[in-house]
Amino acid sequence: MSKIFFSIFLFLLLILVTLISINVFYDAPLFSSINNNSRLRYLKELIIPKKDHKVVYGFLPYWNIDDIKIEKELTHLSFFGLNIAADGSISTRDEDGNIDPGYKIINEESFLDLTEQMKSQNGQTELVLKQFNADDISAFINNEKAHLNFFKSLDSILLAYPISGINIDIEYAGENSQALRENFVKFMRKLDWYLDTKYKDIKISIDVYASAASTDQSVWDIKAISQYVDYIVVMAYDFHQRGSEQAGPVAPLFSEDGKWNKDINQNLKMFLDQVPREKILLGIPFYGYGWQTDSSNPRSNTYADTGFTVSYKKAKELLNLNEGEVSSDSAWLGATQIKKSFDSDALSPYITYKQDGELYTIYYEDAQSIAYKLEYARQLDLAGIAIWALGYEDNNRELWQAIANGI
Repeated sequence: MSKIFFSIFLFLLLILVTLISINVFYDAPLFSSINNNSRLRYLKELIIPKKDHKVVYGFLPYWNIDDIKIEKELTHLSFFGLNIAADGSISTRDEDGNIDPGYKIINEESFLDLTEQMKSQNGQTELVLKQFNADDISAFINNEKAHLNFFKSLDSILLAYPISGINIDIEYAGENSQALRENFVKFMRKLDWYLDTKYKDIKISIDVYASAASTDQSVWDIKAISQYVDYIVVMAYDFHQRGSEQAGPVAPLFSEDGKWNKDINQNLKMFLDQVPREKILLGIPFYGYGWQTDSSNPRSNTYADTGFTVSYKKAKELLNLNEGEVSSDSAWLGATQIKKSFDSDALSPYITYKQDGELYTIYYEDAQSIAYKLEYARQLDLAGIAIWALGYEDNNRELWQAIANGI
């Protein structure tokens, strides 16, 4: 009889240990459409997300330096940024001879104060080195001498500023070639070797379009580049832009019934086939876009040249207006019939309103939509998230509380 009781005791103990393990190592996702369908069936193996340390990477554009508050959830502050010239040097002045605004800010006390705040909470401060002009990119990437100039410039930066990581934001919109694609990989390989040899503790991340892994026509060879970086920031936003002909979400997580041509989930599939998930940071927007539209329907047509950017802060200001109230912000002056809705397919909110007799539609991101994206990143067990951009949130902690709950 004692053997039977002992066996029962061991069985119950095993169940208890299993339940405790599940509680410790697994975060139950939110109840949502993510859980109730086959959207994640492309995964090749069962992923059990763990409660490990995740990255919360925040881009701080120089124009928001006075609007930022360092939140406790932020692990990486990435200053945007300094420009790479065609010859590999760092631009300190623009074409008119004026001091570059990013270079100006990085030399001010306000930037150093932020780096100290990050240090006090064991966070990292990184620097975005950017290049957007197609001709400059081609000249830089295809020229080994320019790479050497860049490394010399990098030495000066790393000696002068408390930087723990470099973020490469080179976005090429020109005619691509296999040679340019291969030379980009060579540049990243040399950059990785140079930093590892000389500094060892400087991290590298790179920003890429959400579609970069799904085509070989982009400048980024994702699989090859992933060997030489610590993180790949997937800029999973701008699926609709100011110039879009139809109103739509800036970052649709999913698309049902062909509602949107592309979504985040379709693109992430390709990244997971080429990049270790522990290197992927999912881009999260703190902004959206608005347009004058021909109706109040969510997929309404837009009028040309009416698109505008709307930060989360500005969207909240609009929603907080009472009917007939005069807005202190000229952007919302005279706005009426303000209505917030939620697109259950894209998992994104939108606002419709009327102003000066015209209809407008705004798609943006709020705490609910960001919570869904965090749940998605957690179910895929990605390295974390990357926010564009710090300073676009308002004074309360709605967005950050969603991050705290979801990360």
